[in-house]
Amino acid sequence: MLEENLKTFMKNELQKFQMILSSEYSEALENQEKEDERNAADQEQAKGSSVINLVEFFLGTCATECTQNLKSSLMKRFCCVFEGLAKAGNPTLLNQIYTELYITEGGDGETNEEHEVRQIEAASRKQRIQEKTVRQENIFKASSEKDKPIRTVMTKGVAGIGKTLLTQKFALDWAENRSNQDIQFIFPFTFRELNVLKHKRFSLVELVHHFFNESKEAQICRFNDFQIVFIFDGLDECRLPLDFHKNEILTDVTESTSLDVLLTNLIKGKLLPSARLWITTRPAAANQIPPECVDIVTDVKGFTDVQKEEYFRKRFMDQKQASMVISHIKMSQSLHIMCHIPVFCWISATVLENVLKNRQGRELPKTLTELYIYFLLVQSKVKQLKYEEGAETDLTWSPDSKKMIESLGKLAFDQLQKGNLIFYETDLAGSGIDIKAASIYSGVFTQIFKEESGIYQDKLFCFIHLSVQEFLAALHIHLTFVNSGVNLLDDKQPKQSISKAFKNQPNMRKLHQTAVDKALQSPNGHLDLVLRILVGLSLPANQTLLRGLQTQTADTSQSNQETAEFIKKKISDGLSAEKSINLFHCLNELNDCSLVEEIQQYLRSGSLCTRKLSLAQWSALVFILLSSEKDLDVFDLKKYSASEEALLMLLPVVKASNKALLSDCTLSEKTCEAISSVLSSQSCCLREVDLSHNDLEDVGMEALSSGMLGQQCGLESLRYEAPGHQYKYQWWANIHQSANTLIAELISYLALFTLALTELMFMISALGLAQLAFQLAVTTTGYLHNLCNILPLHLFFRVADCNLSQKSCETLNLCLSSNSFRLKSLDLNHNFLQDVGLKQLSDGLKSPYCKLESISLSACSLSEQSCETLASALSSPSCKLRSLNMSHNNLGDSGVKRLCVELENKHCQMETVILCGCQLSERCCKYISAVLSTQPSKLRELDLSNNNLTDAGVQQLSSGLGSPHCKLETLRLSGCLVTGKGCGYLASALSSNPSPLKELDLSYNHPGVAGKQMLCSEQKGPPWKLANLRYHHMQSTSKHLQQDGNYKTFYCEKFLEVHEHRYP
Repeated sequence: MLEENLKTFMKNELQKFQMILSSEYSEALENQEKEDERNAADQEQAKGSSVINLVEFFLGTCATECTQNLKSSLMKRFCCVFEGLAKAGNPTLLNQIYTELYITEGGDGETNEEHEVRQIEAASRKQRIQEKTVRQENIFKASSEKDKPIRTVMTKGVAGIGKTLLTQKFALDWAENRSNQDIQFIFPFTFRELNVLKHKRFSLVELVHHFFNESKEAQICRFNDFQIVFIFDGLDECRLPLDFHKNEILTDVTESTSLDVLLTNLIKGKLLPSARLWITTRPAAANQIPPECVDIVTDVKGFTDVQKEEYFRKRFMDQKQASMVISHIKMSQSLHIMCHIPVFCWISATVLENVLKNRQGRELPKTLTELYIYFLLVQSKVKQLKYEEGAETDLTWSPDSKKMIESLGKLAFDQLQKGNLIFYETDLAGSGIDIKAASIYSGVFTQIFKEESGIYQDKLFCFIHLSVQEFLAALHIHLTFVNSGVNLLDDKQPKQSISKAFKNQPNMRKLHQTAVDKALQSPNGHLDLVLRILVGLSLPANQTLLRGLQTQTADTSQSNQETAEFIKKKISDGLSAEKSINLFHCLNELNDCSLVEEIQQYLRSGSLCTRKLSLAQWSALVFILLSSEKDLDVFDLKKYSASEEALLMLLPVVKASNKALLSDCTLSEKTCEAISSVLSSQSCCLREVDLSHNDLEDVGMEALSSGMLGQQCGLESLRYEAPGHQYKYQWWANIHQSANTLIAELISYLALFTLALTELMFMISALGLAQLAFQLAVTTTGYLHNLCNILPLHLFFRVADCNLSQKSCETLNLCLSSNSFRLKSLDLNHNFLQDVGLKQLSDGLKSPYCKLESISLSACSLSEQSCETLASALSSPSCKLRSLNMSHNNLGDSGVKRLCVELENKHCQMETVILCGCQLSERCCKYISAVLSTQPSKLRELDLSNNNLTDAGVQQLSSGLGSPHCKLETLRLSGCLVTGKGCGYLASALSSNPSPLKELDLSYNHPGVAGKQMLCSEQKGPPWKLANLRYHHMQSTSKHLQQDGNYKTFYCEKFLEVHEHRYP
C-alpha cells in the first residue's frame, strides 16, 4: 500500500512538470487547477500520509537493525566473565555461573558509611525476615505501592556483592531475547570510563555514539521515539562533581556540554524524561543523588544461605568436595558471613579447592587471616609454576613474588588511607609504582590486582575486592613492623628504621595496642577488618606461612596473650555493640574464646538470670546471641533477666530479632527511647514488639513514636497493654473478711429484685467491690454472664493504674497518618483511652497511608459513641482493617447497630469481630445477622461471648448463619444464656444450607442433653463441617458451686479461660 501511494505521488508530480514545459501550458494549467480544486483535500492527505509513512518506515527499519546490532555487541561483551580475573584465565559463561542474588526493594538513598563488613553482618541477619524481594529482570516493574511508572532505580550494595554482574545479566538477558523486550535500546556505562572523559564536552547523542558505534552507524538521534534504558554502574567511583543544584538546565539531546551537566540533567529528568535509568552504588555514595530524583531504591544483599550452597555446587564438579566445602564454611562464622559476598565465595572456593588438592596434612583455613594468606600463596604458586618451574606443592615465596607483595602492600595501605578503591596512573606513581610495573603485577597476580581499559585504552587498576586490599594493607603494616620496627599506625613515631636491638626481638603487643586504639577511634569501623587480620597474622601457624616474607622472627606467644588481655579490657569499657563485636572477632583470630565459653556455660546451666554480669560478660552474651540464628527469631528478655538494665545491654540482639517479648519486665519510658533508636536503625529486623504490663505511660508512647515514624522502621505489630491486671489473683486475697459478711446479708435480700440487679452490680463494681458483684452474679439465677460484662471493664482500671490515656492516641494518630509507618497490628487493651482517645485515633485509621489490619481495644472504657467513630473509619475507602476487638466496653445494642451498617459495606474488609462482654442483648442479633447474609460476606470469625443474647438472639443469628452468602467459620457464644431451644435454631441453620462453620463455642450455657444431641456432628451428613464444639453443663457447674462453696476457684478458672486463653 505504501509503495503504491509513493508511485502515484511521483507520477502526478512528473505530469505537472511536463505540462509546464508544453506549449499548451495555459489551457492545461486551467484544466489542472479545476482538477486540483476537486481533489485538493485527497491529494494533500495522500502526500502527507505517504511522507509520514515513508519516514516511519525508514526509521523503524534503521532502529530494528540498530537494536539487533547492539544486542549482538552486548552478547559478545557480557556472555563470558572472568570470575575474579582481569585479562588472564579461562572465561566462564555468565549464564552458567550466575547465581540469583538476594535483592530487596524499599530501601532509601541515605548514605551508610559503616564499614561494609558491618553492613554484611547486619544484612545476613535481616535475610531471616520477610522483605519485599525483586529479581533483576523486574527491576523496572512498578511496585504495588507506586502510583506512577518507575523511571530511575538506584541499587545499593557493598563492594563485590554483585552489582556489576547484576547489570550485565540484565543486559545479556535482553540481548538474548529472554526478557524486557519492550525496551528498544540498553546503553550500559561505567563511571570508571566516564571519569576519563570528565574534561570533554558531549551531547547525549554524541556520548551514546562515542561508546556504541551501532547507534552512530544507524544515525539514531531521535531518542524520544524509543524506549531506552541507561545503566550507570559504580556511582561510588564517580569523580565528576555532579552538582544537582547549580548546574544549568539542559533539555536538548543534541546540545554539547560537560559530562557533569549532562548527567545531572539526565538523572533529574530534564533531559530525555522518557528514558529509564539504573544506577548502582556502594552505600557510602548513595547520597550523591538527591532522593527526589530516585523513584525506587533496591539493596543487593548478596547470597542467601541457600544461594551460597547453590554457588559452591556449581563451582565444584565433585559434589562430595562441594559438600565438604559448604560444611567447612558453615563451621566458621567469619567465613560464613563473608560468603554473603559473591566474590568472597569465589576466593574461598579458590583457596579450599587448592588446599584440598594438596593438603599434605594441613587443616583447612578457619579464619579470615588464614584464608587470605593461603589465597596469596596460591597466586604466588601460579606464578612459580608458570614462569619458574616450581613444584605444585611448594608453598614458598620467591624473591620476585616477595618484591611484588611489598609493592602491592604499600599501594593498598596508601590508598586505603585515602579511601580509594580505583587507582589511576597518578595514584600508582604516588605510591612509587610505575605503569610498567603495575602491568606486570596485574599480569602475574591476575586474581589479586586487576588492570582494566577504559575509553582510549586508559588504564585503571584495582584490587578484586576491598577485603583483599585491607588484607594486603594489614600485611604491609605487619611486615614493616617486624622487618624494620616502624609502626605505621603510630602518628607520633618517625617513619624510619629503629635500632637493631629492637629489630632483633620485635614486640607485637605495642603494634596491636596502637591498632586497637586506632580502630576504636574510627566512628564507622573503617579499620575493623584491618585490625582483625593484623592480630591474626601474629599467630604461630600464620607466622610459619609468612616465613620468607619476614626478615625477622617475632616471638608472639607472650605478646598475643597481652594483646588478648588488652582487648578484653577495652570490651569492659562499655563500647558500642559494633566495636565490641569486632573485638570479639579479633579474639577469635587469636584463638582466645575464654569470655565466650564462660557465658556459654552460664547459658547451659540456666544460671545466667541469677548472676550479676560485668560489661565484658554482657558483650560476650550479645556476641553469642548474634552468632546464633535460632536465638534471633524471638527474643524473650525474661530468659536472661527481666530488667531494664538487661534490655539496654542486649539492645543489639533486640535489633537483630524478628520478635521482641518485653512484657512484665519492670520497664519504664527509658526503654521506649532505646526501642525507638533501634526502630530507626537501617539494620533493624524487628517486626513485632510486646511491651505489655510495663509502666511506660504516655511519655513512653511519645518516645516510641519517633522511631516508628522513621523510614527504616518495619514494625508490623505492637502490643501496649497496661500493667496491673496480671495481679488479679492477689487482689482477691486482699479482700477484707468483713466484706464477706456484708455480701452474705445482701445476697438473700437482693435476690428478690432481679430487675435492678444489673444496675446495682455496676455501682458496686465501680466502687471497687468487685467480689460483691461476682457473688451476686453467681448466686442469682441467670446473671452469671454479667460477671464478665462488669469485672474486666472496671477491675483493671481500679487496680492497674492505667498508664495510657487519650494523649497517647494523639501520638499514635500521627504515626498511623505517616507514609513511612508500616504497623499492621496494634494492641491497646486495658488502657484508659475513652471515646475521646479513639476519636483522635480514628483520623489515623482513615489515612491513605495507614496499613493497620488489626486493632484490639479491649477494656478501654469505650461507649456506643466509639462505635460511631469506628464506623466512620470503616467507611473510608483507604481503611484496611480486617480484625477488630472491642471486648469489655459498654457499647450496647445501638453501638453495634452502627458498626453493622459499615460491616455490610461491600468495601469493608473485616474478617474478625470480637465483642465479648459489651452489654449486648438479643436486639443486636438482627443487625449482625444482616452482616452474615450480605453478599459478599467477608466475616470469618465472630465472638459475642458473655452477652445477654438468650435464645431469642440466637434465633435471629441463625437466620444469617443459614444464608448461602454466610462465610463464617468460627462463632463463640460462651455465657450467652443459650438453652436447648437455641441449640435447635443453630442446628437447623447449619443443616438447612451447607454451612462453612467449623468451630462453635457454647461453653457456660444451658444446652441440656437435647441441645447437645442436636449439634452432635456424629449424626450429621458430609455437608456438616462443624468440627470443634465446646460446651459445659451449666447446671452441674452451679451444683458444684453450691456444694463446694469455692466461688473464688470458679471465678479464677473462668476468668483465666475467657481472658487469657484468647483475649487478655
